Amino acid sequence: MNGVGKWLCRLLPVLSLLLLPAAAQALSCAVCGRQIHGQYLRTEGKIVCSPGCWEKLLPHCSVCDSPLAGRYTVIDTGAEKRLFCMECAKLPRCFACDLPCRGEQLPDGRTLCGSCLATAVTDPAEAEKLFREVEREVAELLGSPGCGRTGFVLCDLATLNRGREIVPGGKYELGRCNYEYRTRTYPGRKPEIVSERCTILILDALPRDQFIEVAAHEAAHDWLNHHGRFLPPSWSEGFPEYVASLVNLRHGNGSRNLRMEKNEDPVYGAGFREVKAYADRHGLRKLLEYVRRTR
Repeated sequence: MNGVGKWLCRLLPVLSLLLLPAAAQALSCAVCGRQIHGQYLRTEGKIVCSPGCWEKLLPHCSVCDSPLAGRYTVIDTGAEKRLFCMECAKLPRCFACDLPCRGEQLPDGRTLCGSCLATAVTDPAEAEKLFREVEREVAELLGSPGCGRTGFVLCDLATLNRGREIVPGGKYELGRCNYEYRTRTYPGRKPEIVSERCTILILDALPRDQFIEVAAHEAAHDWLNHHGRFLPPSWSEGFPEYVASLVNLRHGNGSRNLRMEKNEDPVYGAGFREVKAYADRHGLRKLLEYVRRTR
């Protein structure tokens, strides 16, 4: 069997591929542009001169770059569809983007792909500077600040998830808003807060875009502590998710909101959709008025 015949035995089960004699009129390869004088291949309406040129028309694996001639995995990130051969689809998932990768393993066991690692926020000073920028942005969106003197800590996975077993591929907290306060009670009056301490913790080594989203979510929690503490449970997480989605849009990261829209969690996912539906129906100003009434 000649070389072309061997290729056809492998390729025919995958695509409708025809080996045809060149017609009388001049034909040229859709890939290399060379004129075709003998046999040629036709696939999906395109004419190519050889199996090598046919391979160049195929999609390629996002990890190993091999042509995808058979079965492969498609993952929709919201921004784009990423393709993986069946072997690379079995690789460890990136902690940040959840895509298969041959990435770098961090000391705490997390794996980050090269793309996420390139913008990972690891320096505490840089992290606090970025958090303060997002905190101001959230205050601008909501029309007023939260605590105004919030502490900030960039921490590792074990510190943020204290008391939980850390295992590869696990799902963990990316951020937390700690709020402690003391009140004084007077007869016939609402309790008065006499002291408080607010601290935002965010996981280290998050890619910059994800860090911004988490920072916006936690800054919105801080705002709620001072403007709307007694929301329904689903709104207590849905509102911060909605605020984070607005910040994502401001930064050109609207594709990140697909996760929130599709999240099946009854608190985070359903809460986000409830809050977004209210805001879409009544506007942001009415939403904030409603939230403030729960203070």
